[in-house]
Amino acid sequence: MMKRRTFLGTAAASLVAVETAQGQPAEDSERMRAGFARVDITPPLGTTMMGFGGRDMEHGCTGVHDPIYTRAAYLEHRGEAALIMGYDMCFLGREDADRFKGAIGRVMELAPRQIFFNTSHNHVGPKAGTWYSAGYEAPDRDYLNQLEQATVNAALAAREQARPVLMRAGVTVSQLPVNRRRRMAGGAIENRPNPTGRTYNKLPVVLFEEPSGEVVCLLFSVSCHPSMMSGWDISAEYPGAAMDKLDAHFGKPCSLFLQGVGGDAKPLVIGRGTDAWIPGTWDLMDEAGAIVAGEVLEAVGNGLEPVAPGLASASAEMRWALEPAPGKEFFEDIVANTPEETRARDVKFMWARKTLEDIEKGRPLPVDVPLSLHGIRLGDHLRIVGIEGEALHGWGYFIEEFYGGKGVTIPLGYTDGQGMYLPTTEQLPEGGYEVVSFWEYGYPSQLAPGMETPVREALAALQNRGIA
Repeated sequence: MMKRRTFLGTAAASLVAVETAQGQPAEDSERMRAGFARVDITPPLGTTMMGFGGRDMEHGCTGVHDPIYTRAAYLEHRGEAALIMGYDMCFLGREDADRFKGAIGRVMELAPRQIFFNTSHNHVGPKAGTWYSAGYEAPDRDYLNQLEQATVNAALAAREQARPVLMRAGVTVSQLPVNRRRRMAGGAIENRPNPTGRTYNKLPVVLFEEPSGEVVCLLFSVSCHPSMMSGWDISAEYPGAAMDKLDAHFGKPCSLFLQGVGGDAKPLVIGRGTDAWIPGTWDLMDEAGAIVAGEVLEAVGNGLEPVAPGLASASAEMRWALEPAPGKEFFEDIVANTPEETRARDVKFMWARKTLEDIEKGRPLPVDVPLSLHGIRLGDHLRIVGIEGEALHGWGYFIEEFYGGKGVTIPLGYTDGQGMYLPTTEQLPEGGYEVVSFWEYGYPSQLAPGMETPVREALAALQNRGIA
C-alpha cells in the first residue's frame, strides 16, 4: 500500500489552463520536448572494480551478471535545454565529470550547468574517480575513453529522440531504506541495521509522456546504498533490477534511476530482523528491485499530478571547512608503524605517505573541500537538487525545507563528482564511518561543524538563478 503521496496542486492548475484553453490542446511548440536513450557501459573482463576497497585491489571483474548502462534524458523548453544522465556506477570523479561535460559541450553546445550527472553508487561496477586505492593508481584510460564515448552517444541519441511531452510528478514513500548507523552499548556507531533510525524514505517520480500517453521517460529516486552485492561480477544492483522491471512494464527502455541522499541507508532485504547485515544474493537483489518498481508503479497508477513546464539549470560551488590537520608527527607515526610487507595494499599508509610528501614539499594541505550544488528546475514547484558527495539523509530534509515544502523536491547525492561522505553538523560528534572516512577520499582531517551555512547560501544562489 502507498503510505503517502505529495502532489503539485498549483502546478496542476497551471497546466490545465495551458492544455484546455478554449477546448484545444496547446501547440507542440509550447510543450516541453523530451527524449530518452541508454547506452551499454559494461566494461571488459579484467577491468578494475570500485565499491569495496580490499576487493578492488585483488583483481578485476571476472563476469557479468547483468549489463550496466548510462541513461540520458534530454529536455528542451522555450529555448532552454538540460541533460540529465544516470550511470550504473559507484562514482564519477570530479575530473571525470568535467571531462565528460566538456565532450558533450563540444558537440551539443551545452554549458556545464545544463549537464547533470548522477551515479547510482552501485558497488559492483567499474572504477572511476579517486576513492580509496584509486587515488594512488593510474586511471583506467581505456575504460574512461569507452565511458566518454558512451556518454556522448547517449546524450546525442536522447536529443535525437526528443518530442513534445506532458509531465506528471508526485512523491510516495519507499520501504527499502534502513538506517545503517546503529549506536552500540558502549556509544560507538557501527554499520548495522537500525530500523528505528531515520532515513530519507521519500520516493519522487516524474513521468514524461507523449500527448497520446506513450511513455518517453520515467525519472525516480531512492535514497539507499546499492551495496548488498559483492564479488567480481558486474551488475547494476537493485537500481538496475528496478529499471528492468519498469522497462518491461512499459514495453521499452525508458526508466532512469537517480541516487538520492542514501549515504547512511542500506536495503531492507539484507537487514530484516537481524543484528548485522546478511550477505546479499542475486535473489535478494531482485527482490529489492521489485519493491522499488512496485512502489513506482503504484505512484504512477494512483495519480501523479500534471506539472506546467519551466526549465532552468544552475550550479554553485561550496567550500566545506575541515578541522585543522594533525601535525607532521601524526602521519610519520602511521608510515613508521605500517609493516613493510603490508604497505603495498595499505591505503591508510598510502594516504599518510602522500600527505607527508605534500608537507615536505611545502604544498599546502587542504583546509576545506570543494563541492558543487547543482539544480535543475523542471516545472512549477518541481526541482532536482544534487550535492557532489555521499550525502546522508539529513540533507534531503534540509533541501526540502529550504523550499518550504512546496511541490516536489528531488534531493540527490552522488552528483557531478565523488566529493566525500557528507554528514550534518549534528552527526559529527556521533562519529562512525561516515564521519571518520575522510582519509579514504584523500583529505587530511574530518569535516568541521557548520556546513549548513554554505549549503543554505548555495541553495539561495540557485533559487536566484531560477531553481525555484
